[in-house]
Amino acid sequence: MSRTYKAIFALVAIMVVAYGGWRVYQSRRASKAGLLSENIVHSGNDWTAEFTAMIPAPEPDVFQAVRDVEKSRSDQIRSIRVISESGNTKTVELEMNGPNGQVVTTRMVFDYDPPARRITYHTIDNPAMDMKAEFQFDDHGASTLVRYRQTTTMAQQLPVPDSVVRETIRSAFVSQLEGLKRALNIATTEESGESEEEP
Repeated sequence: MSRTYKAIFALVAIMVVAYGGWRVYQSRRASKAGLLSENIVHSGNDWTAEFTAMIPAPEPDVFQAVRDVEKSRSDQIRSIRVISESGNTKTVELEMNGPNGQVVTTRMVFDYDPPARRITYHTIDNPAMDMKAEFQFDDHGASTLVRYRQTTTMAQQLPVPDSVVRETIRSAFVSQLEGLKRALNIATTEESGESEEEP
């Protein structure tokens, strides 16, 4: 085998191992966040995602933590500002980190239905995409089962592979779960282990 083929083979092997390691890391991160199931499908310009997750906190606390969206903290979110609030409806403006250091600004309207244990939201004034989503909370005593469904319609086809869009949607939901657990002061297994090791 020539030196060139050996170099190409070594490079491909490194890429496969690196990708495999990254996938294992993402799976561990999702598991620690409480992700139980996921289904992301693509049809034309529409992307539909369904997730379930278990949060180790009572349902009223989880509902309130999602309701207080302006208190959310995430590496991707720069700021969240409440524009208006009336009864069970709230409009917020989010500034998020976008590609190449750009800031992406999005406005969303949230509707809260405490008796049904449901929160819905949708984007407004966004020419690039139209997103509608729903959280449904099932009370399991000391834990809450979260069912989440999101439909996003893009203004045009994205020039990236479907796998990249799927991973972006999945990572965004996992980040929401991690932010939710932080808001509820729930440490992940790894964080608990680290704090126990400290003197």
